Amino acid sequence: MPSPAYYEQPLNERARLLMRLEFVFKKLESIANSPTNVEQMLALNGLLDLSDLVGRGDTTSEVTKELERIAENLKQLRHIPSVDSARLDKILDNVGSLSARLSQQTPRHYQTTIDNELLCHLKRRQHVTCGNTEFDQPALQHWLFKPEQIRLQQIIDWSEPFVTLKLAVKLILQLIRESAQAKLQSAESGFYQQTLDPEQPVQIIRVAPDDPTCYPVISAGRHRFTLRFMRQSGIDPASQVDDQVTFRLACCAV
Repeated sequence: MPSPAYYEQPLNERARLLMRLEFVFKKLESIANSPTNVEQMLALNGLLDLSDLVGRGDTTSEVTKELERIAENLKQLRHIPSVDSARLDKILDNVGSLSARLSQQTPRHYQTTIDNELLCHLKRRQHVTCGNTEFDQPALQHWLFKPEQIRLQQIIDWSEPFVTLKLAVKLILQLIRESAQAKLQSAESGFYQQTLDPEQPVQIIRVAPDDPTCYPVISAGRHRFTLRFMRQSGIDPASQVDDQVTFRLACCAV
């Protein structure tokens, strides 16, 4: 049986940052090894997104702080008899290793990629509509004329400074998502509301409708969140479902 398709909503700034990083890393994974020029251009755009995210200066420190926070919370589980201590120790070792490696990486760690001549050319016109067409960027056209293997290797080299960050993001989001067991819920007339405990902040809400023809619009605040299930038919605008919707819900936090 296929896994349900989860719609996710981050509930704090750090979770939003993590999921944005995850999005870019997934994009790079899926297209970086493709030989087509269009997909390799998308890989370059992914590297520009990463450069922008880490160029703010606090991205690596925020991910490191999240690793440290998770480690402290996980250590509190040592005294619970039902916890698999061997697995817990393995997770803590992994978290500690990534935290130590990331804490040594200053913003200068990514500078070779950020300062790459081709990427700098592309960045200058990144926000101009169709600004990075080949005739506008002779350096880009020259790069696309290079042999496929050279281009692939350069994308790998430019991505290498982000490897530890990528592993950290992947581990953190895995731990968050696995922290809650999804429960079956129902929304009357396509609407559902649940109160949140401010003392136990939720990081990510995950929703999987049983009906694949509808999707949730998630609105969340500090004290509650609401789901409105929408359905779009043909070319008509989407509208709220007027019957009962069953779905799986997980409120995740570590």
